[in-house]
Amino acid sequence: MALTGAGILWGTIGIVVRLLQDGGMTSTSIAFWRWGCAVLVLLPILGRAGLRSIRLQLRHPVRLSAVALSSLVFQLLYFFAVRDIGAGVATLVTLGLAPVVLHLTDALAARAVPPPWTLVVLTLALGGLALVSVGHHDAQVAPSPLLGLLEAVGSGLAYAASTAWSRPLATRLGPMPITFTSCALGLVLSLPVVAVTGWHVPRTAPTVGGIVWLGVVTTVIAYGLFYSGLRSTPGSTAMIVTLLEPVTAVALAAWLLAEPLTMPNVLGGSLLLASVIALYVRPRPRAAPPPAV
Repeated sequence: MALTGAGILWGTIGIVVRLLQDGGMTSTSIAFWRWGCAVLVLLPILGRAGLRSIRLQLRHPVRLSAVALSSLVFQLLYFFAVRDIGAGVATLVTLGLAPVVLHLTDALAARAVPPPWTLVVLTLALGGLALVSVGHHDAQVAPSPLLGLLEAVGSGLAYAASTAWSRPLATRLGPMPITFTSCALGLVLSLPVVAVTGWHVPRTAPTVGGIVWLGVVTTVIAYGLFYSGLRSTPGSTAMIVTLLEPVTAVALAAWLLAEPLTMPNVLGGSLLLASVIALYVRPRPRAAPPPAV
């Protein structure tokens, strides 16, 4: 239930980001204010006990830093992809690719010969990605489709890495400290960039509301739900449950942003989603027969 809620809330991110970009904000400034808003909200929620647990975890900072950095890369590349190829396609590629990568990485880590079902999944994913790549993209919605596609692929890889590394931390540290650390690191690292490029936010209700939505609802609440769900759910399964995100994003992009979806885009996205669903319904190995008495 927690993961389902996170997926639905995350499905709104691309739409809000695109609206803010159309309103004159850059991708980096949107990320900066999103992280800043989240940090301000999380500080009183964590309190002294939460901050103390973060300080203790920072004595061995490798995993926590890896999760924070991969989350930072994932979000920034996703924002850039939304700008360059549109919210619908960017979300399909990012969210369709990540669980497949996680599954294949698990297979490689086990040093086992990939079963036929894994090859089917990989074929579906690569075929879907190819169709999304070659499909016609409206120049107004997707001014730089090739660059946007590469950014979405990079975002998907970073998302997979963040999920894989964060599950042990979610069990040990809890959801809010991980979210706070990721946002705080993103805020610090993006500060020099926005100081040069500008961090002005138009003082309009839609813009301020969009930043608050991104910072509070899709970060504090959604990541809290996601990391809470990871405490009892394997990372690959978690990513399957959050398939509601690309479905929500594509529907909202077509409805609110009038983003056209061509037949290759639809077929490619369907293949990507089918590859992820195939991970969930993959055949289970048969139990070994009981030894003869």
